[in-house]
Amino acid sequence: MGNAKSAMLILLLAMLIACATAMDMSVVSYDEDHHVTTSPDRSLSVFDAEAVLIFESWMVKHGKVYDTVAEKERRLTIFEDNLRFITNRNTENRSYRLGLTRFADLSLHEYGQVCHGADARPPKNHVFMTSSGRYKTSVGDVLPKSVDWRNEGAVTEVKDQGLCRSCWAFSTVGAVEGLNKIVTGELVTLSEQDLINCNKENNGCRGGKVETAYEFIVNNGGLGTDNDYPYKAVNGVCHGRLKENNKNVMIDGFENLPSNDEYALMKTVAHQPVTAIIDSSSREFQLYESGIFDGPCGTNLNHGVVVIGYGTENGRDYWIVRNSRGNTWGEAGYMKMARNIANPRGLCGIAMRASYPLKNSFSRDISSIA
Repeated sequence: MGNAKSAMLILLLAMLIACATAMDMSVVSYDEDHHVTTSPDRSLSVFDAEAVLIFESWMVKHGKVYDTVAEKERRLTIFEDNLRFITNRNTENRSYRLGLTRFADLSLHEYGQVCHGADARPPKNHVFMTSSGRYKTSVGDVLPKSVDWRNEGAVTEVKDQGLCRSCWAFSTVGAVEGLNKIVTGELVTLSEQDLINCNKENNGCRGGKVETAYEFIVNNGGLGTDNDYPYKAVNGVCHGRLKENNKNVMIDGFENLPSNDEYALMKTVAHQPVTAIIDSSSREFQLYESGIFDGPCGTNLNHGVVVIGYGTENGRDYWIVRNSRGNTWGEAGYMKMARNIANPRGLCGIAMRASYPLKNSFSRDISSIA
Protein backbone atom coordinates (compact mmCIF):
# COMPACT_ATOMS: atom_id res chain seq x y z
CA MET A 1 0.00 0.00 0.00
CA GLY A 2 2.82 2.37 0.87
CA ASN A 3 4.49 1.89 -2.51
CA ALA A 4 1.21 2.34 -4.34
CA LYS A 5 0.44 5.51 -2.41
CA SER A 6 3.91 6.86 -3.11
CA ALA A 7 3.58 6.08 -6.81
CA MET A 8 0.20 7.79 -6.98
CA LEU A 9 1.55 10.91 -5.22
CA ILE A 10 4.47 11.10 -7.61
CA LEU A 11 2.11 10.71 -10.58
CA LEU A 12 -0.14 13.48 -9.31
CA LEU A 13 2.89 15.66 -8.67
CA ALA A 14 4.18 15.08 -12.19
CA MET A 15 0.77 16.03 -13.65
CA LEU A 16 0.65 19.21 -11.56
CA ILE A 17 4.16 20.24 -12.52
CA ALA A 18 3.38 19.59 -16.18
CA CYS A 19 0.35 21.86 -15.99
CA ALA A 20 2.29 24.55 -14.17
CA THR A 21 5.09 24.39 -16.71
CA ALA A 22 2.61 24.82 -19.55
CA MET A 23 1.37 27.95 -17.78
CA ASP A 24 4.99 29.15 -17.27
CA MET A 25 4.21 29.61 -13.58
CA SER A 26 6.33 27.02 -11.77
CA VAL A 27 9.62 27.66 -10.05
CA VAL A 28 9.78 24.37 -8.13
CA SER A 29 10.08 20.92 -9.64
CA TYR A 30 10.82 17.76 -7.77
CA ASP A 31 12.03 14.35 -8.89
CA GLU A 32 11.36 10.98 -7.30
CA ASP A 33 14.67 11.15 -5.41
CA HIS A 34 13.55 14.37 -3.70
CA HIS A 35 15.96 16.65 -5.55
CA VAL A 36 14.65 20.20 -5.87
CA THR A 37 15.24 22.13 -9.09
CA THR A 38 13.97 25.51 -10.19
CA SER A 39 12.52 27.38 -13.13
CA PRO A 40 12.14 31.14 -13.64
CA ASP A 41 8.64 32.04 -12.50
CA ARG A 42 5.75 30.70 -10.52
CA SER A 43 2.75 31.92 -8.61
CA LEU A 44 2.40 31.41 -4.88
CA SER A 45 -0.72 29.28 -5.33
CA VAL A 46 1.06 26.81 -7.60
CA PHE A 47 3.98 26.66 -5.18
CA ASP A 48 1.63 25.89 -2.29
CA ALA A 49 -0.18 23.20 -4.25
CA GLU A 50 3.09 21.59 -5.31
CA ALA A 51 4.49 21.85 -1.79
CA VAL A 52 1.60 19.84 -0.35
CA LEU A 53 2.21 16.99 -2.79
CA ILE A 54 5.96 17.17 -2.24
CA PHE A 55 5.37 17.06 1.52
CA GLU A 56 3.16 13.98 1.25
CA SER A 57 5.74 12.19 -0.90
CA TRP A 58 8.53 13.23 1.47
CA MET A 59 6.55 11.86 4.42
CA VAL A 60 6.27 8.49 2.71
CA LYS A 61 9.98 8.37 1.92
CA HIS A 62 11.03 9.14 5.50
CA GLY A 63 8.24 7.27 7.26
CA LYS A 64 6.90 10.43 8.88
CA VAL A 65 3.63 10.20 10.84
CA TYR A 66 2.18 13.04 12.92
CA ASP A 67 -0.08 12.56 15.91
CA THR A 68 -2.63 15.24 15.04
CA VAL A 69 -3.87 17.19 12.06
CA ALA A 70 -2.71 20.39 13.74
CA GLU A 71 0.82 19.02 14.11
CA LYS A 72 0.87 17.94 10.48
CA GLU A 73 -0.22 21.43 9.40
CA ARG A 74 2.51 22.98 11.54
CA ARG A 75 5.11 20.67 10.00
CA LEU A 76 3.84 21.51 6.51
CA THR A 77 4.30 25.23 7.21
CA ILE A 78 7.90 24.66 8.29
CA PHE A 79 8.47 22.32 5.35
CA GLU A 80 7.23 24.94 2.88
CA ASP A 81 9.55 27.53 4.38
CA ASN A 82 12.51 25.16 4.08
CA LEU A 83 11.49 24.32 0.52
CA ARG A 84 11.53 28.01 -0.42
CA PHE A 85 14.93 28.37 1.25
CA ILE A 86 16.30 25.39 -0.69
CA THR A 87 14.90 26.70 -3.95
CA ASN A 88 16.43 30.15 -3.46
CA ARG A 89 19.82 28.85 -2.36
CA ASN A 90 20.08 26.42 -5.26
CA THR A 91 19.71 29.28 -7.74
CA GLU A 92 22.87 30.92 -6.38
CA ASN A 93 25.33 28.66 -8.23
CA ARG A 94 27.07 27.50 -5.07
CA SER A 95 29.57 24.66 -4.84
CA TYR A 96 26.96 22.52 -3.06
CA ARG A 97 23.26 21.81 -3.29
CA LEU A 98 20.57 21.72 -0.66
CA GLY A 99 17.73 19.24 -0.61
CA LEU A 100 14.81 17.90 1.38
CA THR A 101 16.72 15.97 3.99
CA ARG A 102 15.05 14.11 6.83
CA PHE A 103 15.15 17.40 8.78
CA ALA A 104 13.08 19.36 6.26
CA ASP A 105 10.09 19.55 8.63
CA LEU A 106 12.14 21.05 11.46
CA SER A 107 12.83 24.69 12.21
CA LEU A 108 16.48 25.58 12.64
CA HIS A 109 15.97 25.81 16.40
CA GLU A 110 14.37 22.36 16.53
CA TYR A 111 17.13 20.91 14.40
CA GLY A 112 19.71 22.22 16.85
CA GLN A 113 17.89 20.68 19.80
CA VAL A 114 17.92 17.28 18.10
CA CYS A 115 21.39 17.29 16.58
CA HIS A 116 23.76 19.26 18.78
CA GLY A 117 25.15 16.99 21.46
CA ALA A 118 28.90 17.58 21.57
CA ASP A 119 30.26 19.66 24.45
CA ALA A 120 33.51 21.30 23.36
CA ARG A 121 34.49 22.47 26.85
CA PRO A 122 37.24 20.47 28.57
CA PRO A 123 36.01 18.20 31.38
CA LYS A 124 36.46 19.45 34.94
CA ASN A 125 39.89 18.73 36.42
CA HIS A 126 40.95 17.49 33.03
CA VAL A 127 44.56 17.72 31.94
CA PHE A 128 44.12 18.69 28.32
CA MET A 129 46.24 16.27 26.35
CA THR A 130 48.52 17.77 23.74
CA SER A 131 50.06 15.94 20.85
CA SER A 132 53.12 13.79 21.52
CA GLY A 133 54.49 14.82 18.16
CA ARG A 134 53.37 11.54 16.60
CA TYR A 135 52.12 13.45 13.57
CA LYS A 136 54.13 16.61 14.01
CA THR A 137 54.29 18.54 10.76
CA SER A 138 57.50 19.62 9.13
CA VAL A 139 58.62 21.39 5.96
CA GLY A 140 59.71 18.15 4.34
CA ASP A 141 56.39 16.33 4.74
CA VAL A 142 55.14 14.45 1.68
CA LEU A 143 51.45 13.68 2.11
CA PRO A 144 49.10 11.79 -0.18
CA LYS A 145 47.12 14.10 -2.47
CA SER A 146 43.94 12.35 -1.40
CA VAL A 147 42.87 9.91 1.29
CA ASP A 148 39.61 8.05 1.76
CA TRP A 149 39.57 5.45 4.52
CA ARG A 150 36.43 3.92 3.04
CA ASN A 151 38.62 2.62 0.24
CA GLU A 152 40.80 0.86 2.82
CA GLY A 153 37.84 -0.81 4.50
CA ALA A 154 38.38 1.18 7.70
CA VAL A 155 34.93 2.76 7.93
CA THR A 156 31.78 0.96 9.04
CA GLU A 157 28.39 1.63 7.46
CA VAL A 158 26.86 5.04 8.13
CA LYS A 159 24.98 5.02 11.42
CA ASP A 160 21.98 6.96 12.70
CA GLN A 161 21.91 8.49 16.17
CA GLY A 162 18.17 9.10 15.95
CA LEU A 163 16.66 11.54 18.42
CA CYS A 164 19.44 10.91 20.94
CA ARG A 165 22.04 13.71 21.17
CA SER A 166 24.84 11.19 21.06
CA CYS A 167 27.05 12.52 18.27
CA TRP A 168 29.90 12.66 20.82
CA ALA A 169 29.70 8.86 21.12
CA PHE A 170 29.34 8.21 17.38
CA SER A 171 32.30 10.40 16.45
CA THR A 172 34.49 8.77 19.11
CA VAL A 173 33.48 5.25 18.14
CA GLY A 174 34.00 5.95 14.42
CA ALA A 175 37.62 6.93 14.98
CA VAL A 176 38.25 3.89 17.20
CA GLU A 177 36.69 1.54 14.63
CA GLY A 178 38.96 2.97 11.95
CA LEU A 179 42.15 2.68 14.00
CA ASN A 180 41.29 -0.85 15.09
CA LYS A 181 40.92 -1.89 11.44
CA ILE A 182 44.24 -0.26 10.51
CA VAL A 183 46.07 -2.02 13.35
CA THR A 184 44.41 -5.44 13.42
CA GLY A 185 43.08 -5.78 9.88
CA GLU A 186 39.58 -6.44 11.23
CA LEU A 187 36.69 -4.00 10.89
CA VAL A 188 34.49 -4.35 13.96
CA THR A 189 31.30 -2.35 14.41
CA LEU A 190 31.48 -1.05 17.96
CA SER A 191 28.80 0.03 20.41
CA GLU A 192 27.83 3.64 20.99
CA GLN A 193 25.24 2.37 23.46
CA ASP A 194 28.08 1.11 25.65
CA LEU A 195 29.29 4.71 26.00
CA ILE A 196 25.79 6.14 26.44
CA ASN A 197 24.90 3.72 29.24
CA CYS A 198 28.23 3.28 31.02
CA ASN A 199 30.20 6.51 30.57
CA LYS A 200 28.59 8.24 33.55
CA GLU A 201 30.82 11.31 33.31
CA ASN A 202 28.98 12.13 30.10
CA ASN A 203 25.25 12.68 29.79
CA GLY A 204 24.18 10.02 27.31
CA CYS A 205 21.42 11.28 25.05
CA ARG A 206 21.73 14.73 26.60
CA GLY A 207 25.22 15.22 25.19
CA GLY A 208 28.82 14.60 26.12
CA LYS A 209 32.52 15.26 25.68
CA VAL A 210 34.78 13.36 23.31
CA GLU A 211 37.77 13.48 25.68
CA THR A 212 35.74 11.87 28.46
CA ALA A 213 34.56 9.18 26.05
CA TYR A 214 38.12 8.30 25.04
CA GLU A 215 39.19 8.18 28.69
CA PHE A 216 36.32 5.84 29.48
CA ILE A 217 37.35 3.42 26.71
CA VAL A 218 40.92 3.37 28.04
CA ASN A 219 39.96 2.88 31.69
CA ASN A 220 36.92 0.63 31.50
CA GLY A 221 37.86 -2.42 29.50
CA GLY A 222 37.38 -1.11 25.99
CA LEU A 223 34.17 -1.08 23.97
CA GLY A 224 31.78 -3.90 23.25
CA THR A 225 30.53 -4.68 19.76
CA ASP A 226 27.28 -3.38 18.38
CA ASN A 227 26.00 -6.96 18.10
CA ASP A 228 26.50 -7.51 21.83
CA TYR A 229 25.37 -4.04 22.86
CA PRO A 230 23.00 -2.74 20.14
CA TYR A 231 22.04 0.90 19.81
CA LYS A 232 18.72 1.97 21.38
CA ALA A 233 18.90 5.79 21.01
CA VAL A 234 17.88 6.22 24.66
CA ASN A 235 19.73 6.24 27.97
CA GLY A 236 19.89 2.81 29.57
CA VAL A 237 21.41 0.67 32.30
CA CYS A 238 25.08 -0.25 32.03
CA HIS A 239 25.68 -3.97 31.48
CA GLY A 240 28.95 -4.44 33.30
CA ARG A 241 29.16 -8.12 32.35
CA LEU A 242 29.92 -7.10 28.78
CA LYS A 243 33.23 -5.70 29.99
CA GLU A 244 34.40 -9.30 30.33
CA ASN A 245 33.63 -10.03 26.70
CA ASN A 246 36.89 -10.81 24.93
CA LYS A 247 35.54 -9.13 21.79
CA ASN A 248 35.92 -5.74 23.42
CA VAL A 249 38.17 -3.39 21.47
CA MET A 250 40.79 -1.50 23.45
CA ILE A 251 42.77 1.68 22.87
CA ASP A 252 45.82 2.86 24.77
CA GLY A 253 44.98 6.54 24.88
CA PHE A 254 44.13 9.54 22.76
CA GLU A 255 45.67 12.83 21.75
CA ASN A 256 44.38 16.22 20.71
CA LEU A 257 45.65 17.85 17.55
CA PRO A 258 47.16 21.34 17.67
CA SER A 259 44.31 23.83 17.46
CA ASN A 260 43.67 25.87 14.33
CA ASP A 261 46.02 23.90 12.08
CA GLU A 262 44.41 22.30 9.05
CA TYR A 263 47.72 20.92 7.85
CA ALA A 264 48.18 19.05 11.13
CA LEU A 265 44.68 17.67 10.69
CA MET A 266 45.52 16.63 7.14
CA LYS A 267 48.67 14.77 8.23
CA THR A 268 46.78 12.94 10.96
CA VAL A 269 43.90 11.97 8.67
CA ALA A 270 46.51 10.58 6.27
CA HIS A 271 47.27 8.05 9.02
CA GLN A 272 43.87 7.37 10.58
CA PRO A 273 40.29 8.67 10.90
CA VAL A 274 39.96 11.61 13.30
CA THR A 275 37.22 12.85 15.61
CA ALA A 276 36.36 16.53 15.10
CA ILE A 277 33.89 18.85 16.81
CA ILE A 278 32.31 21.32 14.41
CA ASP A 279 29.59 23.95 14.23
CA SER A 280 26.68 22.37 12.37
CA SER A 281 24.07 24.94 13.35
CA SER A 282 23.42 26.59 9.98
CA ARG A 283 20.32 25.97 7.95
CA GLU A 284 22.52 25.07 5.01
CA PHE A 285 24.11 22.28 7.05
CA GLN A 286 20.68 21.03 8.09
CA LEU A 287 19.56 20.75 4.46
CA TYR A 288 22.88 19.80 2.80
CA GLU A 289 22.48 17.34 -0.07
CA SER A 290 25.68 17.20 -2.14
CA GLY A 291 28.82 19.00 -3.30
CA ILE A 292 31.59 20.83 -1.45
CA PHE A 293 30.03 22.68 1.47
CA ASP A 294 31.68 26.06 2.08
CA GLY A 295 29.30 27.57 4.61
CA PRO A 296 27.91 29.67 5.99
CA CYS A 297 28.76 28.33 9.43
CA GLY A 298 30.41 29.64 12.55
CA THR A 299 32.76 28.24 15.17
CA ASN A 300 30.31 27.53 17.98
CA LEU A 301 31.38 23.90 18.28
CA ASN A 302 28.42 21.63 18.97
CA HIS A 303 28.50 18.48 16.83
CA GLY A 304 30.85 15.50 16.67
CA VAL A 305 31.82 13.97 13.31
CA VAL A 306 34.57 11.72 11.93
CA VAL A 307 37.00 13.07 9.33
CA ILE A 308 37.74 10.00 7.18
CA GLY A 309 39.64 11.58 4.30
CA TYR A 310 40.38 14.54 2.09
CA GLY A 311 40.77 15.37 -1.58
CA THR A 312 40.45 17.97 -4.32
CA GLU A 313 37.69 18.42 -6.88
CA ASN A 314 37.74 20.95 -9.72
CA GLY A 315 40.56 22.78 -7.98
CA ARG A 316 38.75 22.95 -4.62
CA ASP A 317 40.16 21.17 -1.58
CA TYR A 318 37.77 19.36 0.74
CA TRP A 319 37.49 17.14 3.81
CA ILE A 320 35.41 13.95 3.76
CA VAL A 321 33.24 14.03 6.87
CA ARG A 322 31.11 11.19 8.12
CA ASN A 323 27.95 12.23 9.94
CA SER A 324 25.73 10.09 12.17
CA ARG A 325 22.36 11.01 10.65
CA GLY A 326 21.80 7.93 8.49
CA ASN A 327 22.36 7.56 4.75
CA THR A 328 19.48 9.80 3.65
CA TRP A 329 21.31 12.96 4.73
CA GLY A 330 23.98 14.47 2.50
CA GLU A 331 25.96 12.27 0.14
CA ALA A 332 24.73 8.94 1.54
CA GLY A 333 25.56 10.12 5.05
CA TYR A 334 28.75 12.04 4.20
CA MET A 335 29.65 15.65 3.55
CA LYS A 336 32.48 17.24 1.63
CA MET A 337 33.60 20.31 3.58
CA ALA A 338 35.86 23.00 2.12
CA ARG A 339 39.51 22.58 3.16
CA ASN A 340 42.38 25.07 3.28
CA ILE A 341 40.20 28.11 3.81
CA ALA A 342 41.53 31.49 4.95
CA ASN A 343 40.35 31.08 8.54
CA PRO A 344 42.92 28.95 10.46
CA ARG A 345 40.10 27.45 12.50
CA GLY A 346 38.88 25.69 9.38
CA LEU A 347 35.38 25.66 7.98
CA CYS A 348 32.83 25.32 10.79
CA GLY A 349 35.78 25.16 13.20
CA ILE A 350 36.87 21.72 11.98
CA ALA A 351 40.50 22.34 13.00
CA MET A 352 39.73 23.76 16.45
CA ARG A 353 39.00 20.63 18.47
CA ALA A 354 40.12 17.42 16.77
CA SER A 355 41.45 14.28 18.44
CA TYR A 356 42.39 10.72 17.65
CA PRO A 357 42.75 7.40 19.53
CA LEU A 358 46.05 5.58 20.06
CA LYS A 359 47.15 1.98 19.94
CA ASN A 360 50.73 1.55 21.05
CA SER A 361 51.26 -1.21 18.53
CA PHE A 362 50.44 1.23 15.73
CA SER A 363 53.55 2.72 14.15
CA ARG A 364 53.78 3.49 10.48
CA ASP A 365 55.93 5.96 8.61
CA ILE A 366 54.12 8.53 6.49
CA SER A 367 56.17 7.54 3.45
CA SER A 368 54.43 4.17 3.40
CA ILE A 369 51.13 5.79 2.41
CA ALA A 370 52.42 8.72 0.38
